[in-house]
Amino acid sequence: MTRVLVITGGPTYAHDFTGPEGTGTALSAMLSDAGHEVRCTDDMETGLLTCPDAEVVVINALRWRMLADRYEPWRDEWAYSPSAPARRAITDFVHGGGGLVATHTAVICFDDWPEWGGLLGGTWVWDVSSHPAPNPVAARLAPLSHPVLDGLARLELVDEVYGDLRMGDDVTVLATARRHADDADQPVVWARTVGRGRVVVDGFGHDAASLRSPDHRRLLLNAVAWCAQERPQVAA
Repeated sequence: MTRVLVITGGPTYAHDFTGPEGTGTALSAMLSDAGHEVRCTDDMETGLLTCPDAEVVVINALRWRMLADRYEPWRDEWAYSPSAPARRAITDFVHGGGGLVATHTAVICFDDWPEWGGLLGGTWVWDVSSHPAPNPVAARLAPLSHPVLDGLARLELVDEVYGDLRMGDDVTVLATARRHADDADQPVVWARTVGRGRVVVDGFGHDAASLRSPDHRRLLLNAVAWCAQERPQVAA
């Protein structure tokens, strides 16, 4: 059993995080059903500050400064920049051996903290990165052996494909997909080590249906197990 902290939440105009069918709710239930000890919070600051209490932290959230005029209706409630202690807490947690799983919109978070992208190994770039609406996706699994891919013959789901992210050089790309037929292959799942810790970024997870798809569920449980530096225990 792994102690997992799920940090979730964000504006509801495009994503449901904390409702009965929210992604944070679905992730927490999935991990609990798999036997993990799960704590879920939508208090981003407190969550980051208390990450040392967990073995794996899952960031399933959309929190950034929301500076563009189009985000004005949600800015007062949801705009966020992590404090210096919160930044140190998550950075030290990973470097010290903790596991970090970042799902979907996590690559958009913390837009005034470049080191967040450095920690993940890839990040959203405003006015460059993009995604289409959710569509059926058949991601291409990398032809390599990696624990996050254990038991996966395919990765098929309905979701958004993020593209034109700013990627680091020291990531192991585990799956790629295309936003449209003429697009280049885009990294959608990758892993890396940071200090003594492990990081997995899963670009999928727009909604609960995506998370519950069999391929995606296996990938996520594998990711948590690898980041916890344990052998995955996933039902067939």
